[in-house]
Amino acid sequence: MSVPFSNTHLRIPRGFGTILEGLAREILRDQPEDIPKYAAQYFDVLLKQREESGMDPAEWAAKLEDRFYNNHAFKATGASPEKELAPEIAISK
Repeated sequence: MSVPFSNTHLRIPRGFGTILEGLAREILRDQPEDIPKYAAQYFDVLLKQREESGMDPAEWAAKLEDRFYNNHAFKATGASPEKELAPEIAISK
């Protein structure tokens, strides 16, 4: 059975790649035995931090990506990543 060729180019949402990189970094750092369970805990903590602080990490990561590639994201708001440090995420094992 052959698969038809497609010109469809799928794009991941802005900021999502950065969040996955953060998860991968924490997995490499902590070396958990159960990676799916660790990932679920990681995203639960991320969600709780978003709800408590009102800051969306995906949006913040997208702004950082924009600033890195074309420096337009922070011009309108006057915000800068140096002033808004990303919160640390602590996962209990």
